[in-house]
Parts: sequence; structure tokens; C-alpha cells
Amino acid sequence: MSNVVKRMILVLLALSFITSITIFTFSHRGAGETRVHAAPAVVPLSVYFGSDNDQFYALDAPHGYLRWSYQYQSGGNTWSPAVVVLGKVYFEVSNSASKAVQALSNIDGSVRWSFPFPAGTSGKNGIAVANGIIYFAVNSSTGAGSIYALNTKDGSVAWTYTAATPDQSFGNPIVVNGVVYAAEKSSAGHPPHIYALNATTGASDWSNTIPAAAGTNLASANGVIYFGDRVSSLYAVSAADGSSIWTSQVDGGPASTPTIGGNGDIYYASTTNYVTAVHTSDGSFVWHYLVGKPFTSTVSPTLYSGGVYIGSMDLNMYALQAATGTLIWKQKVGVAITTTAGIKNGIIHVGLIRGALRTLNVSDGLERWFFHTNGTIATSSPPAEG
Repeated sequence: MSNVVKRMILVLLALSFITSITIFTFSHRGAGETRVHAAPAVVPLSVYFGSDNDQFYALDAPHGYLRWSYQYQSGGNTWSPAVVVLGKVYFEVSNSASKAVQALSNIDGSVRWSFPFPAGTSGKNGIAVANGIIYFAVNSSTGAGSIYALNTKDGSVAWTYTAATPDQSFGNPIVVNGVVYAAEKSSAGHPPHIYALNATTGASDWSNTIPAAAGTNLASANGVIYFGDRVSSLYAVSAADGSSIWTSQVDGGPASTPTIGGNGDIYYASTTNYVTAVHTSDGSFVWHYLVGKPFTSTVSPTLYSGGVYIGSMDLNMYALQAATGTLIWKQKVGVAITTTAGIKNGIIHVGLIRGALRTLNVSDGLERWFFHTNGTIATSSPPAEG
């Protein structure tokens, strides 16, 4: 083979390699850049949470390494649990000057979009994401409350549903099988209602009175919606029409959102300081375990591999048998636990009132790592990949 032919082959191979590289253009924190990547970025298993030190964090879940943080305006002291869907992290934040729903890149925390709440309104510190839409409640200091639906792509408004009278406000919505459910209460003492809205259009399917105003978030399974009044009772109503199915007063009902198991039981942190299990069929007693100190409204039981995991204001994390309520282990963490446990791959993640996110082994409760923020953590996400 001649030298000329060899050189031509080498040139063709080089051109073939160069043209195989893809050019990506993207915006990083508002500054346009062009970079060359041989492979897409891989997002590790991460836990996402906000602190009232004005920061939102993404940590590597197995080891606690800081992946990135996002600085909100000063005074950003209320964050909703984060929801991670298709490369974006969604959450709600507020401070003394402004309130918004944020969408960040889960790769680097750069802002994809921000939706500021209208003046004179406030959120309920909870969002739901389904089928390309993010749903949340907005209450007004001067008028009726509303349910908002935004397109996850760009934060544009898909629809809004506003209560009929100025005295009405909504709790955090949930989305089940294409229907948005939201509990409503009246400041004027009118009977509370539950609403069912079409998740795509916001049109009302039905509304019905409920036995008491919802003091917790809603939970749903198998055509039934559950909630507590944070005073005395747990309620079950039909998801088909909102009609009452049963009321249970076991241990004073839930202090926070009830957790529904796949075994026909409901678990909750009770207003009388028990971890309690009742039957979904009629709300009758199954078991309870006395903790003896209150739970915060942001702490609910987490079910994982046959266990119930929950933290308390008594400075301890508990692991109980889901079937019987028998104590598996109890681990003192030293300060009040203020978030529902997020568990994956045998690791528990919980936020503490003094600003640390702490991880424990599911097997024995021993600490693995912690990350300190110098601010209270009230919400966190279950660990998630991008």
C-alpha cells in the first residue's frame, strides 16, 4: 500500500471521529455557553431539601457530599418537599418579600424557571406533580383561595380554579387518576368541602361537604381519601363523590398526613403522642406505640420493608414492626426531628430542627453521616436519581 493511500485512510478515520461528537448548547445560571460532551451527565442518587438559612441543597445520598446549593433571596424560610421529575427539581419557597414555585436543574441547581405568586397571596408549602403539570394551592389575604396548575416545561399557567366566595381557602392538592382533590375550609364558619377537579382542564367534577375541616394533607388509596382534623379524628371519604365512609377517633386521630400501607392498614402520628395503626376498612384499632412527646405537623410515618420509621420531638428516631407495632430499635439523635424520613437502599434521611440532615442505617439506627446547614430543615425529599 502506498504512503499516499495510507495518509488518505488516516484522514478519513480522523474526520469520522470528529463528526461523531455531538455539540450541546445550554444555559448555566443565566450565562450561555457551548460545551462538547462525549456522554450525557449522570446524576447520582441524591436527596434534596431546603433550610431556613435561605439555601436549597442537593446532596449525594449515600455519602452526604454536597452536589450543589441554590441561594434564594434573604429570608427564604419556608420550603415544600421537593419533587424530582425528568431532570428538574420542583419546590415552593417563601420569604417576607416574595413567594414562588421554583424549577431547578437537578444536575447543577441552575434555575429553569420561577413562578412568583400574585401579590397578597401565600402558598400552603406543598406541591403535586403529574403528567407534565405542577399543582398547588394559593391563598389570598384579600379574596378567595385558588388551585394553580403550571406547565412543568416553562412554568406557564395551564389553568386556575378559584373558590366561589372570599372566605374559602384550599389545602394542598393531591392528584389521583387524572383528578385533583383539594380540601376547602371557610373562615366564616361555613361547612368545609372537598373538591374534585379535572387535572387537565381544571373543570369541577364535583364538590361535597366533609365532616370536618382538613387539618392534615390528604392521602388516597383504593378509591378512598383520608385526612385528619388535627383535633380528634381520622376521616375516610369516597374519591368518587366525597361522601363520608367512616370516622375514627383512635388516639385522637393524626397530627400529620396519614400513611397508607399495602396491607390494609393506615399509620399515623397521633395527636396523643402515639404511633398508631388502624384498619382502612373501618378505622378500627390495630396497634399503637406510645412515644410520649408530640410530633411536628411535617412528620409522618414512612413504611419500608415491613417497618414503620418515624422521628419525634422527643429527640429519638423509631423503627417499629408494621404488623404489630413492636419496637425494632430506638435511636437518640439529640435534637427534635422535623421531617418525614426519606428511605432508599437501606439508608434513612431525616431533617433536624437545628439544621442538620442526618442519615441512619435502617437495620440498627446507627448514624452514617450528617450535613449541617445552620438553619431548621422542615421538609426533604425521598432520595431520587435525576
